[in-house]
Amino acid sequence: MRNFYSNSLLLIVLITVFVFFTSTDLSSQTLKEEIVTALKSGDTTKAIESLNAEIEIDDGYYYYYYILGQIYFNKENFDKAKENFALSVDKKSKHFESQYYLGLSNYNLGNIDEAEKIFKKGLKKAKKDTKHMFQNGIGLILMKKKDYQNADRAFREALISEDELSNSVKAEYHINLGDANFYQGIPSLAISEYKKALAVDTASKEVYYHWAEACLEMKDYNCALEKLRVVLKKDSTHAQAWNRAGGIYFKAAMSSRSRDERKNRFRETIGSYKRFIELSNIQPDSQHVRVYFELAMSYVNIYGFEDAADYFDKVISIPYEARDIYFYYGKSLWGSRQYEKASEMLLKHIEWVSEQDENYRNSIRDEELYRMLGDTYYYRKENKDFSKATHYYGKSLDANPDQKRLLQSIAFAYHNLRSYKQAITYYQKRIEIGIDSTSVAILKNASSCALSIANSDSEGDALELEDEITEEVVDDVNYYELAIDYMQQYLSFYPNDNKIILLIADTYLRTMGDCTNGIKWYKKLLELEPDNCDAKTAIGFSYFGGVCEKNFPRALKYLKEAYACKESKCDNVELVLWIAQCYHLYAADKVATKQDANEEFKNAFNWYGKVLKCDPSHEEAKKGQDNTRFEFYDDKG
Repeated sequence: MRNFYSNSLLLIVLITVFVFFTSTDLSSQTLKEEIVTALKSGDTTKAIESLNAEIEIDDGYYYYYYILGQIYFNKENFDKAKENFALSVDKKSKHFESQYYLGLSNYNLGNIDEAEKIFKKGLKKAKKDTKHMFQNGIGLILMKKKDYQNADRAFREALISEDELSNSVKAEYHINLGDANFYQGIPSLAISEYKKALAVDTASKEVYYHWAEACLEMKDYNCALEKLRVVLKKDSTHAQAWNRAGGIYFKAAMSSRSRDERKNRFRETIGSYKRFIELSNIQPDSQHVRVYFELAMSYVNIYGFEDAADYFDKVISIPYEARDIYFYYGKSLWGSRQYEKASEMLLKHIEWVSEQDENYRNSIRDEELYRMLGDTYYYRKENKDFSKATHYYGKSLDANPDQKRLLQSIAFAYHNLRSYKQAITYYQKRIEIGIDSTSVAILKNASSCALSIANSDSEGDALELEDEITEEVVDDVNYYELAIDYMQQYLSFYPNDNKIILLIADTYLRTMGDCTNGIKWYKKLLELEPDNCDAKTAIGFSYFGGVCEKNFPRALKYLKEAYACKESKCDNVELVLWIAQCYHLYAADKVATKQDANEEFKNAFNWYGKVLKCDPSHEEAKKGQDNTRFEFYDDKG
């Protein structure tokens, strides 16, 4: 239903006033020629100056005030119009046109009781040929009171003497009668009256707006848009035409079911309102708040968040507090990444809702509200607050538990808070929904989280968390195995990620002590990267360090290959020490089995020496040389 009926009325009346100035024989009303010329040319400033000059000479002539009232009414300056019509009535109480427009001025100022009083008085005292005006006025009052049935009767009574009325007045009354039918829920009858209005006043543009709205009510969008295009084609420079078009396009957009059609209607709303602002030079104020509010809402709906935020800011500065305006303002700020101000507006919306009475019906979904609130704390470049983010994300997930992106974000937020068990719970929920190549980073994060729990490590993560791409968990979960499972799932998407393969191998071998799987994954890494020093070092150490069954020759093979790939022989002193110790243990093992260990003792002594070349004060190396110095003979000696 229409919510700007009084604006429609105003345009009808202004058209009538314009017709009055252009068609009435003004000279017959004893106005000076310069006033008549100014009025007919549209130079109202000159006309006002001349009329005021005449009033200074003769302030008792009612007609001067009447014409001034019409000029101010046409300018929408209803206070000044009311003042001059009142003076006209004071000078000539039976000038019913002045009395009628005095009532209309009060009507447009919102003084409904005063307007009704004037119209009823006029209806009682007016002559037969002017009663129709006051019947129309009474109809307008009844429309304002939403008594559409009696308004219908009043407009019909105004049309009883239709043959004696001017075409523009007849058109106005038929439009009003059509509106009464429209508001009674009979748009087809409304259209019938609009057709009658157009038949008697073919130049009328006003009727097309009402007709378009009736078409909207009947869900006939093509009809509505067709009527709009007619009026804009008739006069593309008429500011109010674009204003009305914007309002109707906005209604059509809000009623559209097709996404593409909806976006197109919002774009047409924006184009129409911006053209209106351009032609009229209006500023954000209480009279034009609807224009700026619907512009903002249109931009929000086509994701033009920065423009939307600018227009919402103008609306709030008027000031004007429309329903849910803080939510939509917050949404536009969220969309333009102004997160701190966005959280302020969204919290203000929650406060505003809490102040509403029991008749308020919330149209904003908790899922969306709390998701955006969480985002405003999660995505800030500075002053991130993961604690508040998890609080609001949790509320959003209570409303809809299957939000993929939110499950990932809340897991990541808990992960950053080092609340690993809460984090792993949400990682698991997200992974259960399904992972594809666009969300595979979740598996890396989840594996890192599982490792952090398994290691009880609050100092850091095994993997760097990848962003964007509070319930307890069961205590008997093997988090190492869980971490490996997530990493293996990740490798199904990216099988050649050497860092992940190395981490799986390290977890198996060094953390879980699983030689078989650890060696398998290190060898897999070497297939992809044959010169990987870390893999060779790990395999070599595992065969003499007690993780795998001891195999000194195999250990030495890999450790020496790892040593060979170092640029500097002192890059990894610990590796050099391991080689020396491996030779030493190998020698001892040979001695225990009564084998010749001369070469092994010799190599152990020499490798301990290499350690000391890198670090002359190395105590273990010194001790190692002392223990092997006399255990071998040198062939050269």
